[in-house]
Amino acid sequence: MRMNDALLPLLPSLVALVEEESVGRAAKRVGISQPRMSARLASLRAVLHDPLLVAATGRRGLVATDRARAIADAARGALTDLDAAVAGRVFDPVRAERIFSIMANDNAATIAALPLVSAVRGMAGPGVRCALHQFDTARLDDLEKGHIDLALGAPAQFDRLPALMVRTIVRDRFVVAVRPAGACPVDLDDYCNRDHVLVSGDGGGFTGLVDLALADRGRSRRVALSVQSYLLAIEAVAADDLVATLPLSLLTASARSLALGEPPLSLSPFTLVAAWHPRVDSDPSHRWLRDRLSELYRDRTRGAEQGRRVEKGRA
Repeated sequence: MRMNDALLPLLPSLVALVEEESVGRAAKRVGISQPRMSARLASLRAVLHDPLLVAATGRRGLVATDRARAIADAARGALTDLDAAVAGRVFDPVRAERIFSIMANDNAATIAALPLVSAVRGMAGPGVRCALHQFDTARLDDLEKGHIDLALGAPAQFDRLPALMVRTIVRDRFVVAVRPAGACPVDLDDYCNRDHVLVSGDGGGFTGLVDLALADRGRSRRVALSVQSYLLAIEAVAADDLVATLPLSLLTASARSLALGEPPLSLSPFTLVAAWHPRVDSDPSHRWLRDRLSELYRDRTRGAEQGRRVEKGRA
């Protein structure tokens, strides 16, 4: 079917309907009454010869059809580009009114999100604000819906949404941390004989990448404590005779001054990425935010090369 004059003015409503999967919420978002949005949905169905929204199975509400999603995906970027072209729009952070919503766990928030917020505040006016949200894989769809601008996390956390745009922002190494007066493990035997604290993203797990690396060498360790927060792991190490294996950049940014040492086995690098939906890739404000993150990454990479000293055995 070729594009026609009847479809063009309905495209913003179609995008809202697909993203909200609710006539009422789509109407509120576009700024019209619910009956008018229902009339637009009826017109869209007639023009596109597709139901577009159908009753969800197993729950209340509506779900968009595959055809509706495909058309909305194509329309979304075109509408953004058209809006910017018509307005001759550029993002002026000093005068703009904008809320940047960023999703990250405490590790990514400490390493990247909080420094990003500081960079934004240093360059923007009072109308630009930031909201930090706890990372939740169930909320990754909010990137497509526009409720979240940017998500920060490990690459594997975004595998289920291959359409997302992903950029590596931090590559780092793992180090061993013990309480300030403690001694870091001097060799692999010492490391395996210590009690460890592990960060489990899902909560309650007692194995991680370190355990996989140890298993490859026929070794194992005792994880005495499992926590769901990186910052809580740091506090646990500061308060007890525990060993933590964590990214150097996290420990460098932490207010706690722990004894650091090199791990007695080879570990894969720690990688942190930023992810966003393609629909905002050309948005001037979003591009400005990503530019700040890129600058920050370059600065922090240089800083890491001159970071806290890490010694063998004791730090």
